[in-house]
Amino acid sequence: MKTEQQTILKAIEKIHNCAKGSKLEREKFHVVENEIKQLNIYFELSTNESIILASIISLSILEDIGLKDLISYYDMESLAFLSYYQDIQNLVDRNIIEKKNAHRSKVDEYSVKKHIVQYILADKAIPNELIQISIKESSFQDFLDEMDKLSDMRDVNEIEYNQFFYEFKALFEKYHNYKLVAFAAKNLEPIESFVFFDVIIDAIAQGENNFSSSLQSTVDDFTNSKRSSYNFITDFIEGKTNLNRLNLVEKDNTNFSNRHKIQLTEKAIMMLNEMEGIKIGYITSQNEKLIYPAKIPKIKLLYNNDEKMNLEPIIKSMPQSSFMQLQAKLAEKNMPKGLTTLLYGLPGTVKTETVFQLAKRYNRPVYKVDIAETKSMWFGESQKLVKKIFTDYYKFQKQEKVCPILLFNEADAIIGKRKSAGSTSTSDTENAIQNILLEEMENFEGILFATSNLVDNLDPAFERRFLFKIKFDNPTIQNAAMIWKQKLSILTKKEALFLASEFKFSGGEMENIARKCLMEEVVLGKRIDFEKILFFCKNEKWNSKINQKTSKIGF
Repeated sequence: MKTEQQTILKAIEKIHNCAKGSKLEREKFHVVENEIKQLNIYFELSTNESIILASIISLSILEDIGLKDLISYYDMESLAFLSYYQDIQNLVDRNIIEKKNAHRSKVDEYSVKKHIVQYILADKAIPNELIQISIKESSFQDFLDEMDKLSDMRDVNEIEYNQFFYEFKALFEKYHNYKLVAFAAKNLEPIESFVFFDVIIDAIAQGENNFSSSLQSTVDDFTNSKRSSYNFITDFIEGKTNLNRLNLVEKDNTNFSNRHKIQLTEKAIMMLNEMEGIKIGYITSQNEKLIYPAKIPKIKLLYNNDEKMNLEPIIKSMPQSSFMQLQAKLAEKNMPKGLTTLLYGLPGTVKTETVFQLAKRYNRPVYKVDIAETKSMWFGESQKLVKKIFTDYYKFQKQEKVCPILLFNEADAIIGKRKSAGSTSTSDTENAIQNILLEEMENFEGILFATSNLVDNLDPAFERRFLFKIKFDNPTIQNAAMIWKQKLSILTKKEALFLASEFKFSGGEMENIARKCLMEEVVLGKRIDFEKILFFCKNEKWNSKINQKTSKIGF
């Protein structure tokens, strides 16, 4: 009578029991030759592969196992077991067992694929397509995975620096066909490439781009000395690396270099999506109280010679690197670190617009404060509001990547000459506001602009608090003619020069006339000609010589 063949599970059990303490010596397995042949046929394996698979299945029932567990079970020396490593890799390649790359650990772990276990328990044949070696094309994610593993090995000192550096460069050669890898190889130094891709790995792992990478630890994972780490971090903070120049990685605003967090820039995220099809959200914690450069329309402003000369040192201080350098030098000399500027002059002379265009040009958000709003009708509230303005500003300064601009718009009410104490409760409140403002400006750390129409009424105490005091006049005839041409392109050069000579208008007044012309065309459907423009000019000012009837108005 023919006996029925035993189950695969039973064959696995017998082989595993026989393998204990066997040192994998072949003569120890004569008693299970039939079972080994059964596994050879079932899985299409070699004898060595079948024996090792039986042990992995048996030992990994409750938890994943490492090579150390197998070596111990077989009672072998580690060196002797190395010759069987390829057999284990073959089982991985055949999708029978799973290799789990260790994270922050020196050992890899193995377990049997779950669907394989199900076929074994059911004692059913495994479809060939499930255990055939599949030729897997590499992907950009494979590059990131290999780099992540290499970084982990370096982090726990599993690999010597020279070997780490060699394998790091080899990765770029292996994956050079990927656009972002090729871009980094061409444009970045090795340490810059490491930081760049490590930040990408962290962002993908976190599911968002939100300053989740430590600058110090990321750099330390690559360098071979504290001096090298210090030099690179210093260069990065000062904006001197290719990561800065190419706008790929940005830092937070902490004051401590060893605590800086870094993230991908918006440009880098777009490159990652366009080149490799990986999408990551860009976190921008924009504050609704700030006016960001993207929302400021770009306008070409024309200045008189004196205005140009006085603005020059301010303009040169506005780039972030220049501003930080200036603050450092001022601090060395125990001088106030703030850049405080008063722009004063007639209404409409582009004082406020100058601040916005500087913000636009140097990518600085603006915290605009309209002083009239701080003069609360409730006694005592105004002082609190002024104090809060500076508290909020310093909070925004910590949150933003670059130092914001604090703009006191139309500040006449708080920088004018102080009134006699006790004259009225309103006067006392205004004096209290001025005292708070003077106190805050004394030790101000940031960028402050105030605009005012006052010329002669500035309180002497504020003269010292403002580092720069720049007067804005109506444009010269030449500048006014150019502004007319900017605002109203239908004007000829001769007509623009005539208007500039005839009417001493500010830029704001010229803007008003241009708006009236536009309304005339859009709303009334009337074609604008020079005569109509001249009519608007003659009626623009209350005290125009041509419009004598309106030179005085009574209330």
